[in-house]
Amino acid sequence: MSRPGKGMEHVERLDADATSKARLKAILETLSGALSIDAACERLSISPSRFHALREEALAGALSALSPAPPGRPSTPGPDPTVAALERENAELREELEVSRLRTEIALAFPHLIVPPRGGQKGGSPPKDAGRTST
Repeated sequence: MSRPGKGMEHVERLDADATSKARLKAILETLSGALSIDAACERLSISPSRFHALREEALAGALSALSPAPPGRPSTPGPDPTVAALERENAELREELEVSRLRTEIALAFPHLIVPPRGGQKGGSPPKDAGRTST
């Protein structure tokens, strides 16, 4: 034993504005023969040509919504090469940062192990015998 159909109550439960619901009800009622096109046009305050256009749009939308979709989940595009390159660069920079942090930590813990740069390099201290003259 089946339940009786709810008819136009289905339209009321849809999430749409009142005008759209009234149009859908009128279209369904004309399709079922419960309402004439002239009465539907009078109820909606539109011309018969506008009603026919609305009916065609509604039926085309319903047909499109009911068309079978390809089976399975939609395919996802592969990884973006730009994102992959940025992730590699990020990993390299993080590694460099960690190495630099460790070097600083070692330098602070063992300052006596730091070897100054040799004479010709910028920023180094002068060689030990730079100020002496030979006799």
